[in-house]
Amino acid sequence: MPDSSSPVPTPLAAIPGIGPQRAELLAKLGLLTHEDLLHFVPRRYEDRRHLAPLSQAQEGQSITVRGKIHQAKAVHWGSLRLEITVAPETLEKRDDIVIARWYAYKPWGIKEGLEVFLFGKVTRDKKGRWVMNQPDYEIVHHDAESYIHIDRIAPVYNLTEGLTQRVLRRIMFEASQRVPFSAPEFYPAPKGLMSRQEAFRIIHFPETLEAEHKARQRLAYDEFFVLQCVVAQRRATRVQVSRARAPHPDDLSQRWLAALPFALTNAQKRVMQEINKDLAHGPPMNRLLQGDVGAGKTFVAIYAMLKAVEAGEQAALMAPTQILAEQHALNLRRWFEPLGIRVDLFTGNTKGKKVDRLQGGEIDLFSSAGDRKPAPKQVGSVVIGTHALLYDRYAADKLGLIVIDEQHKFGVLQRLALSRKGQNPDILVMTATPIPRTLGMTLYGDLDVSILDELPPGRQPIMTKCRSSKELEKFWAFLVKQLGEGRQAYIIYPLVEESEKIEAKSVKIEFERLQKLLPHVKLGLLHGQLNRVEKERVMTAFRAGEIQALLSTSVVEVGVDVPNATVMLIENAERFGLAQLHQLRGRIGRGEHPSYCVLVGEPKSVEGWRRLKIMEETGDGFRIAEEDFKIRGPGNIFGTEQSGLPPLRFAHLDTDFDLLIRARSDATKFIQRDLTLAEWPGLRDKMHAGGVSAVSLVAVS
Repeated sequence: MPDSSSPVPTPLAAIPGIGPQRAELLAKLGLLTHEDLLHFVPRRYEDRRHLAPLSQAQEGQSITVRGKIHQAKAVHWGSLRLEITVAPETLEKRDDIVIARWYAYKPWGIKEGLEVFLFGKVTRDKKGRWVMNQPDYEIVHHDAESYIHIDRIAPVYNLTEGLTQRVLRRIMFEASQRVPFSAPEFYPAPKGLMSRQEAFRIIHFPETLEAEHKARQRLAYDEFFVLQCVVAQRRATRVQVSRARAPHPDDLSQRWLAALPFALTNAQKRVMQEINKDLAHGPPMNRLLQGDVGAGKTFVAIYAMLKAVEAGEQAALMAPTQILAEQHALNLRRWFEPLGIRVDLFTGNTKGKKVDRLQGGEIDLFSSAGDRKPAPKQVGSVVIGTHALLYDRYAADKLGLIVIDEQHKFGVLQRLALSRKGQNPDILVMTATPIPRTLGMTLYGDLDVSILDELPPGRQPIMTKCRSSKELEKFWAFLVKQLGEGRQAYIIYPLVEESEKIEAKSVKIEFERLQKLLPHVKLGLLHGQLNRVEKERVMTAFRAGEIQALLSTSVVEVGVDVPNATVMLIENAERFGLAQLHQLRGRIGRGEHPSYCVLVGEPKSVEGWRRLKIMEETGDGFRIAEEDFKIRGPGNIFGTEQSGLPPLRFAHLDTDFDLLIRARSDATKFIQRDLTLAEWPGLRDKMHAGGVSAVSLVAVS
């Protein structure tokens, strides 16, 4: 029987052990109701079931011991509050004794003669005795059915200041084991998996690690199923839309292809054919184009835009930054102007009559100087823009194609909001950040996927080396030599200005320092705080060779193309993600000369160095993205808002691929049977509540 409504949330006050003060602390963790507590998954578990003889213990090991308190004394020395001596009933050897000490608080109920469990890390003191500092404990009750903290697999939760692990664990025990709760099935229960009710009970206090795994699998499946229902509903709704495309009045795309001074790769030709098939059918195109740095995505986008103009429609390209939007406008003008296609830039600064002309498809020709030139006979229009294209000020009725560059810089809802413009426009989404397959199926599962897996001939391999800051002097000598041979360089820093909170170099301070260190080098400065005119002036000078070394933040991460730039230094490289380092590195290796990338960093762990070393080992963006995904997770690669993903509490995108495949298949079949989910309002509620509203996604598809 389908559930008809979501259960009424139980307030925290109904759970024993939670008063007003603790409720405030729990609220800091986002825990406001009984249901919130059930969804607050442990971050790890400690197996405290197996007793270990102290005679066999190893220093630094965390163990569980059981014994009688032979001595308990309050101590008022420094922060020490209580010290007890615990040993078996029949003390035979000195090594059977452990001294337990509590500093931050005095544990309740501890006194001589009682029997206790202790769990903690054992070390030796100066007298050679075993010591446990701040151990967890449980007083042995012979009539107790089970213990909360010891003699079990104990959950370990994230905390907030003022809330201890013992207090929170006891609250969670009450919430999941003693206080009645309802976890109804909000869609047909999946075969072979335990019930939601049982899964919530077990996930917090499992009797075995196998039981915990099965409970997590059920709750992870729920999360995947909800997400895949959103994706399946979005796809199914979009397929129902039919788009009428006008006959092509001019074969612009073929004229452009014939005029290209180079041959396209087989991968580019394949994707163009896929686009042709999309445009030949009724539903709007909805395609994701993945391609490594330098694979030629822009030329595929040009082809798609020409197809839109051929059909008498306007094409729009949205870029994540003004610098990239301006560069796209300059580059596309070179290809489109000879064909009679007008190009303009639409940003937050676009005002007045210009907006009206844009919305009517009458586009002002963009140039870096801001002047206007007579255009050839106009056969169509293209607009290049930033986030400003999302605003109500831009509402082009003739919009037939939307190209979104560097999709990972935008959110899912932003992509779908832009698709409201015009009359069900075709959408081509591009990214040079390879997307791990599980993330792709979740974020972009509603899109058809094309991959440019072939680089154009002539791309130079990039030699990459990881170095410490002590070796910088050698780099400056190498840089001066390269610049003397006519090459150019990027020098990248993580910060614009110095920060008291972050130990990292800033581009402004380093620009002043390098002006003194390298007085004969023509340096340029670029960062996000510069206004549009100054940014364009700097980039124009760099392209023209008037600037030899460009000091910049990550604003040059995408789209900047200067073939003569062959050297890149990235300082504080450990502060960048691997995918971002790969993007930055892709700014070089675009010309005929060998290219070199030096990553300077001071990772504080072996793992940190291993991570950077991946950049030395490979130039394969897909492998780098997978490694980045394993290390940092989706939220840190794309950002929570940018990814469009609700927080996954139980599912792991890096390890639960088979579970995701099953949920995707089940959700697709389920939505095909019941697109509106009329019988399952609880599922609709979950789809609304996850941070990606299914209704809003469907409404704008």
